[in-house]
Amino acid sequence: MEEHCKIILTLQDLESLSGSHHGSLGDDFTDETREIAASFINLRPSCEILILNPGDIHFNFGKKVSAKFVNAEKMALFVATLGPEASEIINSFREDPFSYYAADHLASLYAEALADFVHKKAESIAVKMGMKISNRYSPGYCGWRVSDQKLLFAAFPGSPCNVKLTEGSLMYPVKSVSGVVAMGRNVSFEPYGCETCNDKCLNKLIKEI
Repeated sequence: MEEHCKIILTLQDLESLSGSHHGSLGDDFTDETREIAASFINLRPSCEILILNPGDIHFNFGKKVSAKFVNAEKMALFVATLGPEASEIINSFREDPFSYYAADHLASLYAEALADFVHKKAESIAVKMGMKISNRYSPGYCGWRVSDQKLLFAAFPGSPCNVKLTEGSLMYPVKSVSGVVAMGRNVSFEPYGCETCNDKCLNKLIKEI
């Protein structure tokens, strides 16, 4: 069983996992988006996964997330990032509002694809132990305080993926993700959706307008 693993990927790996995003801003902008996407070709996304027993670390999950870890026999902590190059690429388009937005949007999609990769990797580790996995949860979401980011990072040997935390527990470089996945024989995965969350976030406020 892998207790701690580090993985370096390529942009092609993320594209193969998530499909092409060249039309994500609409068919009218496919060519422009493809050109911007080419700027990310040399990215080297990376991730680290650490498998712990639930008693090894005590997160202040909050009510919603805690309920998902009641049957956890193991936990997969993870940190993943597109690296500092992503910010440099995005900022290189700052003079053109559309290109700047498109580059930031594409980087966010790549970061989400990276998080999906980590989730699948956690699942493959769990399957080897005869276990299932939960959804992934990140500090700052679903009632889990963002300050627990410090606990999560402290569990790793060294600085995971060279990602740093600000005093406010935000990650740098941007386009980085972190979180935890429950593993266990009686753990379950649920479809993602706003209806399963009681938080009053920006997405919900936009939908109410």
